Amino acid sequence: MARIIEPLLGTRAEIEVVAASGPTARTVEDVIEAAVLAEVARLEDIFTVFRPASALQRYRASGTTESPELQEVIGLAAHWHRRSAGFFHPGVQPIVDRWDRYEQTQTPPDHDELAQIVATLDPAGGRALNLNGIAKGWIAEHALVGARAAQNELHSEPVNAWLSLGGDIVHRGPGTLVAGIEDPHRPYDNVAPFASIELSNEALATSGVARRYWTIEGHSYAKVLDPRTGWPVEDVASATVVAPDAATADVLATIALIMPTEEFLGLARSEGAACFLVQRDGAVISSSDRFVRPS
Repeated sequence: MARIIEPLLGTRAEIEVVAASGPTARTVEDVIEAAVLAEVARLEDIFTVFRPASALQRYRASGTTESPELQEVIGLAAHWHRRSAGFFHPGVQPIVDRWDRYEQTQTPPDHDELAQIVATLDPAGGRALNLNGIAKGWIAEHALVGARAAQNELHSEPVNAWLSLGGDIVHRGPGTLVAGIEDPHRPYDNVAPFASIELSNEALATSGVARRYWTIEGHSYAKVLDPRTGWPVEDVASATVVAPDAATADVLATIALIMPTEEFLGLARSEGAACFLVQRDGAVISSSDRFVRPS
């Protein structure tokens, strides 16, 4: 049975570990679960923006870091900025801050002001580094390394394990996991999944505009911004990506909301990823028959 822990990384966390049957199976499962959750908590201390002493916040203040984990994710973000031709942008934080102020003051967004901010964005992020859209997937993937390490320490048979952090799921082991995909137009807990897919040693990430938005003078604006314009995305309501690892799935699901669809499908295909896109008008674009819709 899945164990639910809240909050981790400011979101709902779930984990399930299933070991081979036997007198030590429960002990193996408990040890691996504890190792994974301890690693998530450790990484949260590095990447959180809510603690001034975190490695990420210190990097924003000084422009340097000694954290190997943060250095790795910064390098990965830079890679994806180049790989996506700028559609993924680790320097987008100044635009996010401006939208926060628009909401706080209930001031209508200004096209010219946003264009001026866009023109000054640092492609490397710098002291305005924003790792949303990649860090959570990387953390989920990295934490499962703890499961394998704990497994090796116990000399147990291979275990089946999965970890979910919000919209990011990573599965590792000999079994499979069926993951449901939410209907972005009906994002309610009591609504059946819009589609599903079976994962086997893979990761899944979903990004969308259904649950997070700014409200300004009665109008809702999605909290996913196009770094070319500074304005919220409009065409795609949700993007689900299945990829070999969770960081790739996470960043591709973010890019899918911003990049023109045909261009994105080509990028996803080149990364060995499958995607399921739900447009604002309800149309569905699926790159694989592995995504199953209810009959």
